[in-house]
Amino acid sequence: MKLGLGLSEEARLVYLQEKIKDAKRHERSGWIAFIVGVIFAVIGFGFSDLIGLGGTLIGVAGIILAIVGVFESFYFLYQYNKSMKELEKMAIPTPKCPKCGKELPKGDFTFCPFCGASLKS
Repeated sequence: MKLGLGLSEEARLVYLQEKIKDAKRHERSGWIAFIVGVIFAVIGFGFSDLIGLGGTLIGVAGIILAIVGVFESFYFLYQYNKSMKELEKMAIPTPKCPKCGKELPKGDFTFCPFCGASLKS
């Protein structure tokens, strides 16, 4: 998602920082859900002889919780990495060709690979 065009540089920075914190918080809660789900699954299936049908239901609910937790963790880890890359782009602007204005690929070029303009003064 691109940031709003009407936001100032400071507002975009604050927005990205909040987005990063939120993604990290959700990622942690996903891992907690996974751990709790595994514990419920072990207890439910391990003690199903004593608990009966309730133990099986607890075990199934634990497996579902663990799966949802893993998906949530990986989704928000992806969001975190995406936001970090966007933040890096804001911090280190990509050099552009003075003639054609296209972003230059990484490397030490003496000429623009797109239009051939000299990049050295």
